[in-house]
Amino acid sequence: MSTNDYQDSASSYAERGNVGTDSIAFAWLGQRFGQLQLRGNALDVGCGAGRSTRFLKSHGMDACGVDISQSMVRQARCDDAAGSYASYAADQPLPYGDEAFDLVLSTWVVLELDNIEALQRFMCEVGRVLRTSGRAFLVTNTPEFYGHRWRTCDVDFPENRPPLHVGQRVKARLLPEDVIVTDVFWDDATYRRTLVNAGLQVSQVAHPLAHDPGDSAWLDETRVAPWVIYE
Repeated sequence: MSTNDYQDSASSYAERGNVGTDSIAFAWLGQRFGQLQLRGNALDVGCGAGRSTRFLKSHGMDACGVDISQSMVRQARCDDAAGSYASYAADQPLPYGDEAFDLVLSTWVVLELDNIEALQRFMCEVGRVLRTSGRAFLVTNTPEFYGHRWRTCDVDFPENRPPLHVGQRVKARLLPEDVIVTDVFWDDATYRRTLVNAGLQVSQVAHPLAHDPGDSAWLDETRVAPWVIYE
């Protein structure tokens, strides 16, 4: 999800684990990492309070995190004192050299980018720091996310009424933290175009569903994909 509305509430967001609706994306990623036997150094772009960086480390990768929010980076360092975290300015390049990483992960970060130029710049930076033989994973919301009921996200806001238009503002409430985030809606065509323009080849696009459909706490997660993952 976006961090732009709660950069000053990093400690609250840090309490959000890889559970509920979010866990669907992390379960798919973990399975995919195992299938590919991925190892090496990894960059978590838009690490927030560090949960996705710690996720990468739990899968055997030498991972570091970077975020535009200094408060989020401070929280990440507090929760993971041995970890490597850095901040950078949104309109500046990532603070790493060309082809520095075997893997780049971005979870719900592109939703924060409020214009197409920023989105394209972000994709180009991912492509720049990724090794030629590396892999990047981009997690974001599906268009269907804004019209259904989710276990740990509430999207019942006037801003989300269809039809949605590329570049418009959308909202979600994170549960149980009760944190409202304002994001930007981008469609599949826009993601694909900006990825290709950045020199990144899309090998697959996944729409994972709840990994334990027998769990009665799921709402629409067992039949509608809340997330889309570009690899």
